[in-house]
Amino acid sequence: MTPSQIETAARNLLNANGSSFWSSDEIIGTYLYMAALELASETFCIENRYETSSVANQQEYAKPSRMLAVKRIEFDGEKLKPISLQRLDSIDLNSNTTVTGTPQYYAFFDSSIILYPTPSTADLTITIYSYDEPSVPTSTSTLEVPSRFHGYLVIGTAYYMSLKELGHPHVIRLEGQWINAVRRARASVKMFNKDNFHVVLREQDQPQTPLGMV
Repeated sequence: MTPSQIETAARNLLNANGSSFWSSDEIIGTYLYMAALELASETFCIENRYETSSVANQQEYAKPSRMLAVKRIEFDGEKLKPISLQRLDSIDLNSNTTVTGTPQYYAFFDSSIILYPTPSTADLTITIYSYDEPSVPTSTSTLEVPSRFHGYLVIGTAYYMSLKELGHPHVIRLEGQWINAVRRARASVKMFNKDNFHVVLREQDQPQTPLGMV
């Protein structure tokens, strides 16, 4: 669905076709955006990948501006392993010396991605696989939220529209439908593109490195 189609459907839910109480820009740029932002934040349904180039002796790289969470990072085609800053300290004891080489690990802090070791070579590709928040939509936008959730966005948009009118009779009903829609979307994302059943693996069954489980 396009943003304009979602606006029309949301107006239909509220029996508000032709009503000037909500403008088109208000519905799409505010209420649809609020619904898409909440859905993306709760479900991580917007997937993206970004590429940037390494800079020799530069350890920190800015995260993509709309990134909510990182799924995977690759350096020159090789997957990096996530590591906490505390664990990084345990293998990088000398803070006065910068260890350079081919990065094997990444940490994340203060909107920056930290690579270890620090890249020694420039112009190698850093690929970031991320879960993103949506951009603010307009009537001509292509929505980043997957189309299978556009029906849920109609409900969310109508719910946020109803909050503008004090005492709107459909607020409670739409709130319940919206909460249920987010719950169903969250379950759908968890099951999407899964080719095996969820099982709990023992630590010794997980891929290992000299530092322990990946």
